[in-house]
Amino acid sequence: MQYFVARRKFQQARKPYDVRDVIEQYSQGHLNMMVRIKELQRRLDHSLGKPAFFLSEKGLDKGYYTAGARLIRLEDKVSA
Repeated sequence: MQYFVARRKFQQARKPYDVRDVIEQYSQGHLNMMVRIKELQRRLDHSLGKPAFFLSEKGLDKGYYTAGARLIRLEDKVSA
């Protein structure tokens, strides 16, 4: 009895994959990866500040407490 069960499981495992299923799984994985990347980018922008925002003009970032803004203020203090 166990032989027949094992043989059936083995044959099911050997079946070729359905292309549509593979593409759907790949798409879901890609979508999950893109969501995680966007969330990571949002968190980085929140903690460091957007690069274009605090590098364009040094006077505009005085009210923001991001790491990038604090670094610019520290550089201003050191150079002054």
